[in-house]
Amino acid sequence: MKQTLTFIAAFFCLATVAQTQDCKSGFEIFKTGVTLEYTSFDKNDKVSTVMTQNVMSVETVDDTLIAKVDAKGVDAKGKDMFVSKFPIKCHKGTLYFDMRSMVPGVPTSTDQSQDMQMEISGDALLYPNDMKPGQTLPDGSIEMKMSMNGMKLYNSRYFITNRKVEGRESITTTAGTFDCIKLSYDMEYKFMGSRTSHNEIWYSEKLGMVKSIGYDKKGKVESTMLLTKFLK
Repeated sequence: MKQTLTFIAAFFCLATVAQTQDCKSGFEIFKTGVTLEYTSFDKNDKVSTVMTQNVMSVETVDDTLIAKVDAKGVDAKGKDMFVSKFPIKCHKGTLYFDMRSMVPGVPTSTDQSQDMQMEISGDALLYPNDMKPGQTLPDGSIEMKMSMNGMKLYNSRYFITNRKVEGRESITTTAGTFDCIKLSYDMEYKFMGSRTSHNEIWYSEKLGMVKSIGYDKKGKVESTMLLTKFLK
């Protein structure tokens, strides 16, 4: 479950720009061929997951710019964990991220079955342009249902609340040094009980997510994710 939360965090930190055309010219995620590598670390600072996102194509539909992204995750030993496909949209200066795409997606282990069905529904998270410290952003939620041969396996839900713009900070990783906006939010995960976490993210307005930290309910660091590679 921690890997799912980490994957979700990677997409809560994409930035916006002022106009649709600026999304393509000023924001690297809207360029075909861009590759972003994110490395996740557990509370002991050990590598848990490496996720690679590749922008496969970019198109304009009416006045909305859409980037189609393929993602793949592997564990610390390089073993395949999941694959996923999702769109990122920019319309009139606002970025829309479909929360249905923010779960790891299809397992790549030998345990996966063609008889297994996954149903995902949820909101679109909005990122308006010109975000300023103190600004609050709309909440979001996502529900995931899985069944096999018509039998329900589980039903889980995520609630994203208290999304706030905190300020600006410079962040350095192996991918470079970036001027970032800091954003925070709370997450509640419901599956056979409830679990909450507080999260902080830093992103570059031109590139996207650079760093994220997840804290447990006692305020202790539970996971960290860093942008470790950027290719264009």
